[in-house]
Amino acid sequence: MIQDDVELSPFTCSIAIHSCASLGNLYFGQQIHAVSIRKALGANLVVANSLIDMYCACERVVDARRIFDEMPERNLVTWNTIIAGSSRNDPRMAMQLLVDMDLEPNCLTLTSIISACAGLAALRCGWQVHGAVLRRNYGDDLKVSNALVGMYSKCGSISNAKKVFNMMTCKDILSWTSMIGGYGTNGYANEAIGLFNSMVDAGVHPDHVVFMGLINACSHAGLVDEGWNLFKSMLFDYKIQPNMKIYGCVTNLLARAGRLREAFNLIDTMPLTPDESVWGALLGACKMHRNIELGRQAARKIIEINPDAAKTYILLANIYAADSKWGDYAATRRLLRGTGSSKEVGMSWIEVTDKMYSFSTADSNSLQVSLADEVLQILVQHMDEERNYFDENISRVA
Repeated sequence: MIQDDVELSPFTCSIAIHSCASLGNLYFGQQIHAVSIRKALGANLVVANSLIDMYCACERVVDARRIFDEMPERNLVTWNTIIAGSSRNDPRMAMQLLVDMDLEPNCLTLTSIISACAGLAALRCGWQVHGAVLRRNYGDDLKVSNALVGMYSKCGSISNAKKVFNMMTCKDILSWTSMIGGYGTNGYANEAIGLFNSMVDAGVHPDHVVFMGLINACSHAGLVDEGWNLFKSMLFDYKIQPNMKIYGCVTNLLARAGRLREAFNLIDTMPLTPDESVWGALLGACKMHRNIELGRQAARKIIEINPDAAKTYILLANIYAADSKWGDYAATRRLLRGTGSSKEVGMSWIEVTDKMYSFSTADSNSLQVSLADEVLQILVQHMDEERNYFDENISRVA
């Protein structure tokens, strides 16, 4: 159309921009954005909404926000688009946008905000949004209910997730997946397996995501045989070919339980070329179980894929240190310095009485960390006392 000098309409530009968003193609999206500006369509409401969606889909939320701020007029689609994009990339911005919103939010708005609460693990905020959902009679909306199950699960409130799930009059595969995943991440592996059986009985066909949640749940609960049987069921009963993430989950399942050789054989025979995450699962378990031989092989494979993987060098060095291989430890640390990269600091946070507290790995400056260390020492002392008491009673009985 451009080459034939056909006049572009706002809807033509909008459709082309949506195509770029669907493909995640930022380069072509920027090209069409430039064309729309040259054709004086950049300020058009339909075109601007599409541009916001495209930039959010390409994880360029700052560019999306700039367009949003420059728009002379906005409608509910505008607000929903920027809030949905922000909830995926910058949950705090999504929350602030809801506060600034000058229109009445609908169920799509609230679904995005619930996802933002999940991303921040902000349970109290999630409760407030749930209240807004009920006041507006959106409680029966499927997408809202699915988002609430996911939010409560990610915030550790599994009882509320279960309550929302049980009250749903209609459930889809995402409903079941969210609840199964919630049980798994919160340590309720047996409940996750039980709900999976109920899902199958209800005639819902499981997919990759369901099995990934189940196998992860079994891995964290130490249910190795159950997880392995689910993997075989996926292959032979449901004829689902595992993807890379599934192989990573099964590798983690076996390796965490100390079945390192089985995990290595699985990687060695899988039909896909194992990526960094699969080898990383094995390497992490080798550190846990102090297996230098397999740890060295796993590390070598990861370095072939990503020579600058700082975490790999650190894990391998720690494996050597745990086995007092100080020469190998020093050589590995020298290799790490040679890459010029460093391990990203691990971060976590928790919400307590309306305040968010963040922590980094080996954080010793925070008062809360010091208090937590004191409590930990008290717990260790109690456990030692109980162990001594138990040992004395056992020796008496013996």
